[in-house]
Order: sequence, then structure tokens, then C-alpha cells
Amino acid sequence: MRGVTAVVLLVVWAGAARVVSGTRYAFYRSMVDKSERGGEGEYTRRVFGGEAAELATFPAACALMDRYWRARCSAAVVAPRWALTAAHCVTPRIAYIKYNMRRPIGSDGKYVAVHYLYRHPDFKVVNEDEGRGMDVTLLHHDVGLVRTREDMVLESRPATDPLVALRLYNPVDLKNEEVEVLGFGRTERSSMGEELFSVKLQLVFCDRGSWFHCVCGVATGRDRRGVCSGDSGGPVLYRGVQVGVTSMGPVECSQENSSDAGVEPGTGATSVFTALYNYADLVNDTIYDTEEALRMQRIVGSAEKAATASTAHLATLTLVPLLLTILPAR
Repeated sequence: MRGVTAVVLLVVWAGAARVVSGTRYAFYRSMVDKSERGGEGEYTRRVFGGEAAELATFPAACALMDRYWRARCSAAVVAPRWALTAAHCVTPRIAYIKYNMRRPIGSDGKYVAVHYLYRHPDFKVVNEDEGRGMDVTLLHHDVGLVRTREDMVLESRPATDPLVALRLYNPVDLKNEEVEVLGFGRTERSSMGEELFSVKLQLVFCDRGSWFHCVCGVATGRDRRGVCSGDSGGPVLYRGVQVGVTSMGPVECSQENSSDAGVEPGTGATSVFTALYNYADLVNDTIYDTEEALRMQRIVGSAEKAATASTAHLATLTLVPLLLTILPAR
């Protein structure tokens, strides 16, 4: 009987430790500014509740850009040729990284071309309608890496090696602690397009066990829209070092009301982060090129596709005259 009682108490405690809500979730970068759909700003991330941040807050913050120079996701430089982001951000559309800047579209900062794209081999996401509309009901291993063709030299070096910092804190053990979330997007007060912004949130347990190695963040003030200030792949900081990447948030973050402000998410709505502590070995093994079985999975990016197409085209141009020479005329 004592064993049964212990099990019941454990279940009750685990349920009480989670913030339960009826909110549906989506990746932040799928929440584009609807007023700009179809135009050059199609991929603008509209955020609510965030504050403009200085690059000095976290000099490693960078943006993943497509070939049209539009920001697709946020990331963080963790080694001279490597940036850490969310796996759902790692798509063939990514062509460049822009760093040492506050605004992805602007004269400041530097661009570097992407060489290879990597994501966790077991990355998995399930979107389904459970009766309330589409919702991310399962998320596994939302961690990815981007390798560049040239070194990225930051204006100021971090006090702690980012790859070492991954092992310092496990966000799962930081319940009720405050973290700072960084990303690129356009806030209510932005007048020059997307810029670097930040918000401080309190860590809590997530309400879905099917979000693997995830922790969640709630707004600490009265304005619950703070959970709408994340950006896909953006760094999550604790005591100045990166402990997570931002994955997703409430779907209300994509909605606006008549006053051009974000719709306030329901009580218990959270930002969802993937904790990096359990991926420290995988990230290091991928960067330092250990045996393939221990590394992330490389996917074909836009740069590789372009190079392959160019090579194939060149081979065709070379082969045609050769065949004309070999084959007899009829």
C-alpha cells in the first residue's frame, strides 16, 4: 500500500510542476507578419513584448539568411566556422550567415556563405489537429548546426568557450530561474525592419512530455505577450552563457488585434526551448569531425545544390561536342 501511495504522490507532484494550458504551438518562423505576406517581407518575424538588445549582450548572436538576403532564423556562433541553431531551421533555403550586427538588413555586420548544414539524426516533429486546430504535439531533438566556408571573427570573444558552456548548466535543473532569450524580429517599436531583441522569462516544466529535452518559459510580468518574443533557433542564456535554443511558441503570437498589438496568449502559455546540455557531446563530435556514427546528419543545402547543378551543366557542355566528334555523321 505504501508503494501505491508513493506512486500517486509522485504523479501529483509531476503534474503540479508543469504549466498546463490549452494553447496550441507552432515554430516561431512559421508565424510571419501576415500584413507582409507575398512581398519582400514575407519572412518577417513579428514579435510582441520584446525589447531592443545591444550586440554586446551576446556577441555570438547571428542570423541565418536565404539567398534573397532575408532572415530565416536566429542562431549563435559557437566556433569560427560553426553556428548553433534549431533543427527545424536547418533547411536547404539557408545560404548565408550574417553576424556582428543588430539588423539583418543593414550596412553593419558581415556575411559568410554556408558550406554544410547539419541536424540531429533523430529530429522529428508532428503537427496534428486534436480538435482545436493544428498543433505541434511531438518534438524530438530540435538541434542543428551550420558550417560556413570561411571563419567568422566576432567583434568580442565570449568569456567562456561556447562549447564548454554547453555542459555548465542543465536547464531541466533550473526551474523558476530567469533566462534571457535573444532573436531577430520586428517589435512594435521597430522602424527599420528586423533587429536583435531580447526578453527575460522564467523557466518552468512544459506541459507535454512528447517535447523531448525541452523546457519552457513564462513571462514574469503582467504582460503575457513576453512569450511571443522568441525566434526560431535563437539562443537562450543563463548567467550569460547559452543553455538552449528557441523552438516554438503559442499560435496567438501570430495574431494581431485592432490596436496593432499582439493578442495576449492564454494563462499558462509558454515559449518552448530545446535544452542543449544533453547534446553537448553530439555538437562537439560534429564540429571536431569524429566518426560518422557520432555526428549529426548532414543535409544538402542550397549552396551544394547550386554547385552540383553547375557541375552537371558544365559536364553536359563538355560532353556534347565530344559526342559530335565521336559519332559519325548520317
